[in-house]
Amino acid sequence: MNDRIEVGLPDKLEINRRGSEIEIVRTWYGAHVLFMTAFVVFWDGFLYVWYSQLGEFPGGMGSLMFYFPMIHVAVGAGITYYVLCGWLNRTRITVGRGKVAVRHGPLPWFGNLEMDSSAIKQLYAKEMISSSRNGTTVHYDLNALTRDGRSITFVGGMENSDQALYIEQEIEKFLGIKDGVVKGEFPG
Repeated sequence: MNDRIEVGLPDKLEINRRGSEIEIVRTWYGAHVLFMTAFVVFWDGFLYVWYSQLGEFPGGMGSLMFYFPMIHVAVGAGITYYVLCGWLNRTRITVGRGKVAVRHGPLPWFGNLEMDSSAIKQLYAKEMISSSRNGTTVHYDLNALTRDGRSITFVGGMENSDQALYIEQEIEKFLGIKDGVVKGEFPG
């Protein structure tokens, strides 16, 4: 048995209790969004200046210069979308009426899911560590262990372990799931 200390409501989360359901809302905005906003303004600004100068290239050079940075345009579009999601999106986890639903929006994003709450055996937080030449990053995922033995990621990419642990605690409390140890979980 796991006698974990109860986690208080962390920053960037809110909980709404409505009779037979709860909704936990997580804001995506954070310091990383500010950094990425500055980066995307520079990136997209450079491409804007590049393309605004195309008319000044002699002869057929304009078309070569048009197609040359296309991969940068695609990367810029992807990063711009990511930044817009960081500013605007919320993750809404709704538990009630026999279902658990995870929705991201208002801008479309992958990872939406809906499942029967009776299929959940246990919830657990997992620390995810990524290393690269530029350093190490850590984020936390909330996973569900199902009664048929599958592990499903409910919410990923949380920068704070308290967010994952709080969501786990509140859903387990609401569904009457006794907190237990799962191999590989963040101990919290």
